[in-house]
Amino acid sequence: MEDNIKVIKLPELTEEENKIINPIVAPTSGLRIQLLDIKREDQEPKYVLTFRKLSLFLRVFRAISEKFKEMNKAQNLKILIVSDNRPTKEILLEYSSQIFTYDGYEVYYQMDDEGKSRLSSPYGAASIALYDDINLIIVLTASHNDLSWNGIKVYINYPIPLSGDIFKDISRRALEFEEISLKPSEPIITDAEKRNNEYTKQLLSRILEIENIKGKNIVIWPYLGKARGIVNLFKEYGANVTVIDEVINPPNPIKVVKEEKLQKIMNQVNSNLALLLDADRDRIALYVRQNGEFFTYIPNEIYSAMHNILAKEFNKKVINIRTIPSDLRGDNSSFLNILTGVGYKHLGIIMYFLLGIEVDQSKIDKAILYFEDENRILTKINNPTPLRKQIIKLMEKQNIKKESFLTVYWEESGGHTLNVLDISKNNETGKYDFTTDFALIADKYPVPALVLITELICRGYIISEAIDWTLKGINRTIPAVDEEKIKIMKNFEKNDGKTIMIAEKDYIIQAFSDNNQLIDLYQLKSENSTLYFRPSGTGPNVRFYIFGKVETHLDEIKNVQNYIKENYV
Repeated sequence: MEDNIKVIKLPELTEEENKIINPIVAPTSGLRIQLLDIKREDQEPKYVLTFRKLSLFLRVFRAISEKFKEMNKAQNLKILIVSDNRPTKEILLEYSSQIFTYDGYEVYYQMDDEGKSRLSSPYGAASIALYDDINLIIVLTASHNDLSWNGIKVYINYPIPLSGDIFKDISRRALEFEEISLKPSEPIITDAEKRNNEYTKQLLSRILEIENIKGKNIVIWPYLGKARGIVNLFKEYGANVTVIDEVINPPNPIKVVKEEKLQKIMNQVNSNLALLLDADRDRIALYVRQNGEFFTYIPNEIYSAMHNILAKEFNKKVINIRTIPSDLRGDNSSFLNILTGVGYKHLGIIMYFLLGIEVDQSKIDKAILYFEDENRILTKINNPTPLRKQIIKLMEKQNIKKESFLTVYWEESGGHTLNVLDISKNNETGKYDFTTDFALIADKYPVPALVLITELICRGYIISEAIDWTLKGINRTIPAVDEEKIKIMKNFEKNDGKTIMIAEKDYIIQAFSDNNQLIDLYQLKSENSTLYFRPSGTGPNVRFYIFGKVETHLDEIKNVQNYIKENYV
């Protein structure tokens, strides 16, 4: 054995650790683990890293290496490893780099300070499409979770989250290792951040001229880290950017908004807009001054308003691809609505379907995919043909022979991805061609949307005037471990297709299932509200969503939560 090789013996896994690596309920996006134990000392938390927790990550890194080698026949062994700014970023970066170096990989880092490789999750995912020679990317992040957590998002060959058989095989392999070998790494430095910003500017140039951001004073608050890529992009568009350098834990702008501090700083720098970002930049909120008052907007409101403005004021034909529990207040302005399960492992498949690109069958089998016809009837799909036929049907009905559609892929928690889909009728064959000039990024990529909504606000458009405010959309959770999640989903199945009464209100129940017929989400629809619930893929809880009357939505979602908790756990 070479002198610089180190071998680490791994502890035998407990039953609980087995479930962490190979969870019963598949994660929505990557694997997240509470890596640090929290001890309280004088009310201040002290984080403690144990080798047992670290070893779980080492197992997964090694399993990813093995799986990629198998899938790519040990060819082109190059990996880009990046992270957010969590306390455990350096140690995970170091160990993962040494594992992949031992296995014969060339390891790439984002240009950064020595020993760091910080890059947002969206930019990390997209890099697999923007680099021709790198087909494996790992993003070390736990997104909006507490800083004691960290996680692994993996992208192999395509910028779409791992799911299906590939994810399960990596989990299975990770359970089997008894030791891990390490070799010192000498990473190659690249600037994926710059490459992503250039891509974003090219994409936006096809959608809207970004001209009113120039000279505007914009506040950016990254709840963890510096948001270097986003800050640089807005500066390149000519904005005067003020960055708030204060860590919020957990780094979740949907849950925590420090209004007093925001107003103070916005007044100091004469700003009417603040962009609030989570740790890995895929969850956003806006804090906006309108007519002397301040308003907070969450992703559901931001994206629905943006889509409505682009469709109604700029005549954009919007193909609206959204997760089922996302805001429905942009549906009426869309050319077509496509509804999917929660997460880009569902949304991303539609992107490939639209362009006729082959998708791994196990991903399709585990995906929830529907489109809405002219009568608002949902049609379930497991291949591209019905979807493409529906678009052609609508184009012919409206006498459209050539169109550049704005495709928007988004979810209520903050993920959003834009692309431009060119569809035209071939005069020689009589068939329709579906093409795009842009790389396909089938994961969260909200920066173009963030620039667009900023430009629209700078032009004087008001979010609150672009959507129906008699309705309100929020989400809540109830605690549930994996076994309880499964029990709730199974026990509630008997109500599918029936009407039930909760707190003296009637609801029609509809189950949404994947292409293996496994139910992943329930809809409860009343005369004036729509609710959903599903098992969370990122934490020990069941998520509930409501779109209902502004006066009663809080009581209504609470009633439904209590009903499910009392009758189906």
